[in-house]
Formats: sequence, C-alpha cells, structure tokens
Amino acid sequence: MEKEFKTLDQQIEILKSRGMVVEDELKAKKYLVSNNYYNIVNGYSKPFLEIQNKYLPGTTFDEVVKLYFFDSEIKKVLLDAILHAESHLKSSFAYHFGEAHRQNPEAYLDVASYNNEYSLDIAYIVTKLSRIINKNKHYPNNSIYHYKARYHFVPIWVLVDYLDFGDLYTLIKISPRSIQSKIARDMMDFVHQNHIATNEYFSPATMLSFIKNIHETRNICAHNKRLIYFKCRSNSVFWAPLHSKFYIENNNHRNDVYTTFLSLQCFISYTEFAKLNNTFKKRLHSILVRHLHTIDVNTILNLLGFPDNWQNRPKLIQ
Repeated sequence: MEKEFKTLDQQIEILKSRGMVVEDELKAKKYLVSNNYYNIVNGYSKPFLEIQNKYLPGTTFDEVVKLYFFDSEIKKVLLDAILHAESHLKSSFAYHFGEAHRQNPEAYLDVASYNNEYSLDIAYIVTKLSRIINKNKHYPNNSIYHYKARYHFVPIWVLVDYLDFGDLYTLIKISPRSIQSKIARDMMDFVHQNHIATNEYFSPATMLSFIKNIHETRNICAHNKRLIYFKCRSNSVFWAPLHSKFYIENNNHRNDVYTTFLSLQCFISYTEFAKLNNTFKKRLHSILVRHLHTIDVNTILNLLGFPDNWQNRPKLIQ
C-alpha cells in the first residue's frame, strides 16, 4: 500500500504524520509537483530522521528543500571544476599520444598502440573512436569533417574534444606507461601551484585512481544524482604529499566527496581550485548555515566527508 500513488494532499499528510512541520502547504504542494516527492523527501530528508519514519522535533519542509538546493548548487560548482580538469587532461594526453605516434596520425585506431593487458578496454575504445569519426565525417561544419575531407585523417588532438570523461580515462588507463608518466609530470605543475610541497611525482597508478573517482563524482553531478551520502566504488591511492597535508592517513577512507575535492588540486590551477573552494564555502554559509536549525551543518559536511567546521577556514586568494 505504501508504494501506491499518493496525491499531493496525501504526500503532505504523510510528512506531517512523521513529525515534519509544513508551514505553507500550498507552497509545498507546488514544490513537490515540480520537483518530485521521491527525489526531495526520500533523497534529502534522511539526515533529519530521529528514528525510521519519525523526524527530529522541529524539522521543517523548508529545511529539506534548502538541503536539496545546496546539493544542487555544489554539484554545479564541482562539475565546473571537473570540466577544467578534463580539459587539462585531454590536452596533455593528446600531446603525448601524438608525440609518440608522429608517423601514424590515426594510431589511436591501432590496438598495438595500447597496453595489451587491457584487451577488452582496447576493443571498446577503438570501436568507439571509429564510430565517432564515422558519425561526424558526413556532417559539414565540424572539425572531423574538415580533417577527413582535406587531409583524409583525424589527428588525436582534434578527436579528443569529441570524447567524454569516461573515454578519456579509458584511453589514459590503456596507454603505455611512458605516456601515463608524461601526463602525470604535466599535472605536477598544478600540484605545485596549489602549494602541495613535494619533489615526488605521483605515479600513473595514483593519478589514475584520482581520475577514476573524479569521473565517478562527475557523473553524479552531471546526472543530478544525490551527492550527500555518495561514495566512490573504491579508495583513491594514498599519496602522502596530498593526503598528509589534510590529515588523511593511509588507513582512512578516501572514496568520499571531500577526498575527490582535494585531489582536484592535482589537475586544475590554483585560481580554478580557489574558485571551487571559495564558492563551496559561500554556498554553505548562504544556504545551510543560515537556514538549517534542526540539525548542525557539520552533519551535512560529514556526509560529504568534510571535516567539522570546514566552512570557517580561510578563503583562498584568487
């Protein structure tokens, strides 16, 4: 019976019967009809529960809405930073792959160009790249059409802009270690810009684990899934220069939003990370600090993996 269709009035009554305060029922109904009861209530009221199906005293519908809004806003901020990371990685990969295959501009379609330990990934990506070229070469006013028509090939630095982050991750993963190492060295410029003190390059395995979790977080943000409670499928590799700076130890979990947030310093500039960091703090203050009364802001920070009172740390200078 609980899974049957419920009218807006029934939805409101369910919330009230569980102890939630709905101050403006008409406004709440309008919000639910345009935002989906399941997404809002089932997704974002959980931190306000005292016990199953019973909210903490004083919990309001507006607080749940503010948490949903905060989650949406920080996804936009994170996605913007991740797009910068994606752009930097695409540029570095394209340069070093092209450099390694100067005599064969379409070496990305040759299975011999990759690490044969990843045969299934290689078959997938070669098929995907071929499909992208075949799809676009028939439509004027795009770069693939231009290169195919004029030069009869598409260089990797052109094709890379047609790839999504998942394809990019796969290409870096299946590339020879020599190319991976050069990409990792390129990223060290960002590491130093972000004041992570080290003369040690991070290994390709460390870099790939960071990229993998950034990609998983990117998908949550891009598809508007719930970010609070989200965990990546595996821990990123422990890298002391980064993690020790933020008091994260080798035996700690490194699969939450906070560790992904920190690892972005290895792939974006200081200015780009400062924008991410400072905007995140602004959203915390303007949405949660001002509007959460039933629960502490640290409850939400901890669900994202952030330490207590993180929002009170100094802003970075852009």
